[in-house]
Amino acid sequence: MFNSLSDNKIKPGRPISLDKNEITKKCLDFYLLNGIDNQSFNKVIKHAGVSKGSVYRLYGSEDSLQKASLEEYYKTFIKHRLLEMKNKNLSSKNIIMNITSGLISNSQKTCLYHRSRMEKYKLGKETREYLNKIDNEIKKTYKMVITRELKIKKKKFNSIEIADVVNFMINGITTLNLLKLNNSSHKLVLSYAKLLLKTLKNI
Repeated sequence: MFNSLSDNKIKPGRPISLDKNEITKKCLDFYLLNGIDNQSFNKVIKHAGVSKGSVYRLYGSEDSLQKASLEEYYKTFIKHRLLEMKNKNLSSKNIIMNITSGLISNSQKTCLYHRSRMEKYKLGKETREYLNKIDNEIKKTYKMVITRELKIKKKKFNSIEIADVVNFMINGITTLNLLKLNNSSHKLVLSYAKLLLKTLKNI
């Protein structure tokens, strides 16, 4: 599902037009393949086909480049998923099983947001702050999903209890992504997903 955002390949010796949006997409392609933490800045800009000086002129810093890449990731992949959860009234079970199915079938790569939030302390201030912004948007959507389910079950939870359930769900999905990232067996990924579902069902 997370395919390359740019199919244009830089030919040797061909001067690149400094299109900031295109460079951001190329850098995001690199981060989707390799993760955003502990990456060589030189490797990132080599993948984008631009010079370090050009990147600093356009973005100001590596931190700003990483933030811009995450912004592109949010707009391209996460935002429409959150809208789908709201508009299609997806349940927590739907969400977890859709993610699990995508990871097992290899129809989607591990989520850059979930990979990055576990290594957030290694990232720059701007990038960390943007990860927090994504985190808040996801929490708001999952809160709506959980609240909707509690209403159907006719259960009353206070705001702190709902926040705990939301955090449990997000951390569980992060673990699913990390299991996939670490090449865990499909059986283990599915077993963990079933454990998440069982726990949420009993809430």
